[in-house]
Amino acid sequence: MNDAPRILVVEDEYLIALELDTELRAAGYHVIGPASDIDGALDLLKTERPDAAVLDVNLAGEWITPVAETLRAMAVPFILASGYAAADLKAHPALRDAVNVGKSWRSEFLLKALRSVLDGT
Repeated sequence: MNDAPRILVVEDEYLIALELDTELRAAGYHVIGPASDIDGALDLLKTERPDAAVLDVNLAGEWITPVAETLRAMAVPFILASGYAAADLKAHPALRDAVNVGKSWRSEFLLKALRSVLDGT
């Protein structure tokens, strides 16, 4: 049985989703998705319980808030991979306290942030 942490990836840009998927698998994680839209992510969460998630904030003009709220209700930590500034994120309570690694993240920073939320630190 694979004991690797299960990470939900929600990203609408194909190449970025592919990069996240590749990086996370190379680091030993089990990737759920990637989901490219809100409905797809919520459908995955009906059947799968990730250990953590990496979320883009804006999916084709739609904010990730419903997915973030669902993850919070499930007590699943998440990080953001978004180009949005902190001030923009603070307007959305479900996103306010999440770590944002940015859209052009460094692999080490992304993996460190993910380990941190998985460890609860």
